[in-house]
Amino acid sequence: MKITPQLSMLWESADPEEALSQRFGFADAVSAAGWVGDTLWDTWAITVDDCERLVISAGNLLAWITTDDIRLIAKWSVDSKLFQRLADTATLTMWLHRCGIPVAAPIPARDGRLRVELDDVSLGVFPVIDGDLLDVGDPAQVIEAGRMLATLHEAMAAYPHHIGGGPSARHEQLVHNDFRSANLLHDGTSITAVLDFEEVTYRSRVSDLAKATALLGTRFHDWGPTSQLVREAFVGAYCDQAPLTNAEQSQLQSGIEAVMKHFGWA
Repeated sequence: MKITPQLSMLWESADPEEALSQRFGFADAVSAAGWVGDTLWDTWAITVDDCERLVISAGNLLAWITTDDIRLIAKWSVDSKLFQRLADTATLTMWLHRCGIPVAAPIPARDGRLRVELDDVSLGVFPVIDGDLLDVGDPAQVIEAGRMLATLHEAMAAYPHHIGGGPSARHEQLVHNDFRSANLLHDGTSITAVLDFEEVTYRSRVSDLAKATALLGTRFHDWGPTSQLVREAFVGAYCDQAPLTNAEQSQLQSGIEAVMKHFGWA
């Protein structure tokens, strides 16, 4: 390693050095970066040249690394209750990638696994995708996001495997459940990646659309509602590609109101 990685929290106010020690068992950022380097070589045959930063999010630790001028993210979790879900969502993400959906497709380990469990952690490796977080102040990006969610819903409705217990009602399908600016990358021309499928669940597509409509502009701090103009443009773009029935339109409006009320914005 040529540099000491920068260490930070993604959204929590906790001290990152204490979190690194208490949650992940590393004395410092250099030790964590060393573990990443050794593990990626042993398990992925990836030689880590640099680890520029480490970011902690709850029980997850993300490392931005460079190998042969290629930037990757190694993401590991210490929450054993989530290991099966992480493996399942890695499979889903690879499937979406093969369907042509822009995602950060996991890089297989030496033995082909998309997610590896070792040393009481679950680890995955992903490419760094170019782009900035979606800007809801740009109408063109909002419209593209609406179309992307419609495309994503169509693809996820056809996913051939169940995650968790599967749907509990006939009208439910697999949905992203966290479709918002923090999880959408845009390069100024197009959406380059839909990120973070760890919250996927089974709901109606209208329920997922309602949540995304209200929360589209949220990132990691200082959450606030989307404007009426953004909501109309986003829903309009979605409906141009995946029209809603009259009943679904009514459900959408009540769903948006429920989300706004939940966050105290109504």
